[in-house]
Amino acid sequence: MKCLIVLAALIAVAACAPSGDIELRNLDIDHAGLVDGSYSFSYDQSDDHKREESAVLKTVKNFDNEDVPALAITGQYEFTDPDGKRYIVKYTADENGFNPTITEA
Repeated sequence: MKCLIVLAALIAVAACAPSGDIELRNLDIDHAGLVDGSYSFSYDQSDDHKREESAVLKTVKNFDNEDVPALAITGQYEFTDPDGKRYIVKYTADENGFNPTITEA
């Protein structure tokens, strides 16, 4: 199921890309860990937009101090803005929220 979600997200990204000469150069999806909810994927487009992400299932405490499963996601993506500047965004998303770090490449 999660593989379908990841695949749907990748299709949505491809659909939002401007039409023309942009092609997907590399696509790698690891769905072997889907039994426990973990996953990883990466892609590389011909316009040098790149993304990679992985997630693992871990146990965290909820508001009632009960152990509950949660995904811990790490990833990064790279893009070039209209002025030609290249950026790398590295992020984590877990029980502490979404935490990005943006650097100019």
